[in-house]
Amino acid sequence: MRHFYFIVSLLFLLIVNGSNTYASHSEAKVTFLVKSSSQSLFQTELTIESDELFQSLLRSSTRQQVSEIPHCNNFILFEDRGEIQVLVMDSSGILYNSNKRTKIALDPRTHQKIQMYFKLLGSKHFGNVMAWEVVNEQIPKYSIVKITDIETGLSFHAQRRAGKNHADVQPVTRKDTEIMKRIYGGEWSWKRRGILVELNEQIFAASMHGMPHGNGALANGFPGHFCIHFKGSITHKTRNTDLSHQVMVYKAGGLLDEYVSQFTPQEVIELFFVALNQNDLDLLTLIYKGKSTFLTAVESVRIVNKDHNPTINTVLEFEMPVTYKIKEKGKAEQEQTFVFKVERVSPTGRWQLIQIPY
Repeated sequence: MRHFYFIVSLLFLLIVNGSNTYASHSEAKVTFLVKSSSQSLFQTELTIESDELFQSLLRSSTRQQVSEIPHCNNFILFEDRGEIQVLVMDSSGILYNSNKRTKIALDPRTHQKIQMYFKLLGSKHFGNVMAWEVVNEQIPKYSIVKITDIETGLSFHAQRRAGKNHADVQPVTRKDTEIMKRIYGGEWSWKRRGILVELNEQIFAASMHGMPHGNGALANGFPGHFCIHFKGSITHKTRNTDLSHQVMVYKAGGLLDEYVSQFTPQEVIELFFVALNQNDLDLLTLIYKGKSTFLTAVESVRIVNKDHNPTINTVLEFEMPVTYKIKEKGKAEQEQTFVFKVERVSPTGRWQLIQIPY
């Protein structure tokens, strides 16, 4: 069963359950959470009462100190002597103690059991990342689907009205339009959001924007239609995939980290601009480990020339200037050029940004 909470303390109350310690209860409780981002209110949870599991977690050994906790979808919460402990597991199955910023190790049996729990929760929480050619057949024209936003957990219904390269859809009723607008904070926006699209007991990972455009045919208070993209779908205008949509598709499928780990240096640079436009700190931390407090100041940004020749292009280093236009809150739009530097530690490692403009 999926749950989402508007106040984090409610989650802590769920775990603590009004007590300071579990020693006086029959068995200790450990809660497993899966969600799409650190800020997501929409989460799937499983609470297990097991002294054996609890004690195994307490016996975890520290492998090394880390400066940053990586992007994770999987969280473990339990109480130890009045303090909520938060452990996270990354896409490679490595466990971290978020409180102490340490990489930790458990006995193999417990570690395998935890991976099994997260696999079960992930299958319930995320959608299936399926190619547009398949989805196009599965969701024919005039189908009515249920759409769930993976950040807020809010759901509404929409009808596919058209679209050859991706789905052009409209909210079904005025109530559906109102819910969609709530998802976007009360203002229509081109920003992409990861969504789950449900039809005939199938749940697909997808991405939508929230800007009415073009024609609309339903009496729903929505002046036009909006677009839903799936894996490999393309835009009508460019006939290319849109990276910002594809990133959200994989996010809705719980596969964002694996997807980004395969990016080329050029795609890493482009993802930087996607993260800025989305004001998405989780996206940025996948490709950059430095401080990033500037995100909230960015209103919009767009690349105007990414065809500059690389100034460095080796197996481990890549450097390229990019010209872009940026609009910060309360300021006029400015055109800037910045030389981005991207590195990796081995020929098979993932690329990371080393230098960014802010």
